[in-house]
Amino acid sequence: MTEVPLTPPPGDRFNPNEAVPARTYAALRGAGRDAFAPDRAAAEEFKKTIHENVDEVAQENAAALVRAVRHLASRGHTQFADLGCGRPVQGMDALQLPDLYDVAAGIRPDVQWLALDSDELVATTCRALLRGPGVDVAQEDLRHSAKVLDAMSRHLDLNRPAVVVLGAVLHFLTDEQCTDLRFALRARLAPRSIIVLTHVTSDGMDPDSVERGRAAYQEQCGVPIYVRTRHEITALIRDFAILEPGVVRTTDFLPEVGDRTPNRDAPHFLMVMAERKDC
Repeated sequence: MTEVPLTPPPGDRFNPNEAVPARTYAALRGAGRDAFAPDRAAAEEFKKTIHENVDEVAQENAAALVRAVRHLASRGHTQFADLGCGRPVQGMDALQLPDLYDVAAGIRPDVQWLALDSDELVATTCRALLRGPGVDVAQEDLRHSAKVLDAMSRHLDLNRPAVVVLGAVLHFLTDEQCTDLRFALRARLAPRSIIVLTHVTSDGMDPDSVERGRAAYQEQCGVPIYVRTRHEITALIRDFAILEPGVVRTTDFLPEVGDRTPNRDAPHFLMVMAERKDC
């Protein structure tokens, strides 16, 4: 059977006249300087079509990832691969959050950090703004798991534990593509490596609203999005051991005093942290 070639990922070639996920996500986070007019328009359309608080959902997702990286760096992890990293925002978003690399480097100055994204502008911006002796940047498509793992192995020592951050990216992959990536990570990562995953979910949502949101995203950004249940998201890391606090909403993942009260009626992300155990 002849393999059908994959279409280029959104943002593979810079085009300011089309909305793309990375810049639209930045616009939802409140980092308008990192978006163009089509991205800001897409973000506003999502607020009308999906939920008026969809921007807060994106911000809560980013804040949870900051907490996870801080938690893992404070426990001694020095190797991180942020796959589908998105653009650095340098605290210029609504919550004034630091970039994940800066969180880890502030705790572990010896951190080795790989920022990987398929978006050309994201990769270029990461090279310009992520400053540090341990930083490397790669432009790769998560659908090509072998190339992703090769990029990781060039910068990280995969014989030692590493943290892989998959923040709000696997919902752009089919089940088969997620499985390929999971198998590749399972085969190459050392024991005690960690997966940090966030994923948009349909749990607790009206099916018609979920379908409207999915269709709106595909129309605005030109990319399919796969909205999964808790069970389906848990299956994405089935070869790894789930750690505390389990599979939870991002707002319930290591919450800190002073965090804002989430809107429980809004769409949301689920988050899970899981460990690669010995065979």
